[in-house]
Amino acid sequence: MKYKYQLDKSSKKYVCPNCSKRTFVRFVDTATSDYLNERDGRCDREAKCGYFKKPKSNQVVTASDECITTQLKPSYHKNHLIKQFGCNYKNNHFVSYLLKHFAPIDVKQAIKKYFIGTTNHWEGSTVFWQIDNNIKTKAGKIMLYNCNTGKRVKKPYNHISWMHKKLKINDFVLQQCLFGLHNLCDYATSDTICIVESEKTAVIMSIIMPSNLWLATGSKANFKEELLQPIKDYKIIAYPDKSEFKNWQSKTEILNKLGYNIICSNVLENFNLEDGSDLVDLLF
Repeated sequence: MKYKYQLDKSSKKYVCPNCSKRTFVRFVDTATSDYLNERDGRCDREAKCGYFKKPKSNQVVTASDECITTQLKPSYHKNHLIKQFGCNYKNNHFVSYLLKHFAPIDVKQAIKKYFIGTTNHWEGSTVFWQIDNNIKTKAGKIMLYNCNTGKRVKKPYNHISWMHKKLKINDFVLQQCLFGLHNLCDYATSDTICIVESEKTAVIMSIIMPSNLWLATGSKANFKEELLQPIKDYKIIAYPDKSEFKNWQSKTEILNKLGYNIICSNVLENFNLEDGSDLVDLLF
């Protein structure tokens, strides 16, 4: 069936009215190729915001209030993938880096705790699975590290991708959760949860300070209520990267008014570190 309106098949992208990223695909009139209003379309950014407005029918739509909104349901990976990619650690650059600084038994425990994986997407790259508190695998984030420095490889391009892209899973709806969240069942609400931005930092800090549960947002923008909701009943200490304290602190104040118990640490602001540095940069 040919519809009057369809999503634009060209490579043009517009600013999403929901997340403000230039990843918005608009609806077009198939007869004239003209775009409909600026709110009709779907956001397809990697971390999909779920925004999807479509024409109410295949009749001409001229007002945005004649559209309906659909929230995309998140997709999940099959759990067997964790076992499938849970091998070949000798060729995992991140694991090689860990072994330069920590005892093999501690590295092995960290791999087991966070289900760290290996993939040949790039030679030596690591998979950080995002598994929620219901033990559902929401994402597999692929990153490449320098095995000597532990720094992410950013040249000639930033080596970050996703497992659903590697596996070429069509229409996968990525809705992230905190990295390490699946470990929540092993901790009581009286325990302290520490949040950092980087998955690498969460893993390393879990070896250095194993008494606390260390989670990662995966990006500075992911320090938000949507992802923090599963740990609302816990005492939380957030450790923003250098120069991000004001941003996370302002969010902390809002979250605490909603019933959270979060302390936002400014420890990194007190040291002469480059912007973007984190706890690992302070310790190593």
